[in-house]
Amino acid sequence: MGHKIVLIAAIFLISILIGCANQTPTNFEGTSWKLDTYLSSIDHLVSPMSTAELTLEFKDGRMSGSSGCNSFFAKYTVEGKSMSFGLIGATKMYCSNPGLMEQEQTYLMRLESVKSYKIEGNKLTLVDSNGKTVLVYSKN
Repeated sequence: MGHKIVLIAAIFLISILIGCANQTPTNFEGTSWKLDTYLSSIDHLVSPMSTAELTLEFKDGRMSGSSGCNSFFAKYTVEGKSMSFGLIGATKMYCSNPGLMEQEQTYLMRLESVKSYKIEGNKLTLVDSNGKTVLVYSKN
């Protein structure tokens, strides 16, 4: 009887290891995304202003994009379902369109808060440490 339990446990363990090996990590390298919605400063998911295209691109171990007025960049790290960005740098142009600078500030703040991601079809959802969706993109 004891040998059957050991054999069953061994088979179970092997199946778990094989299952983990088949979970290929998501490769963001070379992908480009357009922002659909972001968590506003009053905690509602909203669409960006139509006059601004907010983007996110992953290339050469760095992320970059447009925050509507300025460009930004940082290193990125993906481990399993965790994602984080290094210190985010950005250009410092001033844009006079009403609300654009506030939207940009919120967008960059949400990028800084990212701790994990989900991909469903062509949608990328970035999530903060509280499990709250902060940014949702469509693949370009």
